[in-house]
Amino acid sequence: MRTTLNIDEELLAAYKRLAAQSHHTLSHVIQDALREALTLRDERGTRAPITLAPLPEAGGLVPGVDLSSHASLTEALEQPADDELRRVMRREAEAGRGAESGPGTEAEPG
Repeated sequence: MRTTLNIDEELLAAYKRLAAQSHHTLSHVIQDALREALTLRDERGTRAPITLAPLPEAGGLVPGVDLSSHASLTEALEQPADDELRRVMRREAEAGRGAESGPGTEAEPG
């Protein structure tokens, strides 16, 4: 069947090169690509959804954080809830800078 499509120039050029390299017509190469895209889409639709469970050793979910709210998640990540986590993060940041200490780096009592 004959139809008319608007195709991006760069994409069309890439498919023309592929057709020339594979010694197939442009129509054949584009039809193969469309079939492959439909197959991948069908396979994606039949996969079972992935369910992730919180890790018990990580302490689970933080109370009061709305997982559907980007702002709530950002706030929770930017303001660690407990002092131990702050100490760990500070040690990691200082280790990344090496032995140097700069403004705002205070030694944490051990």
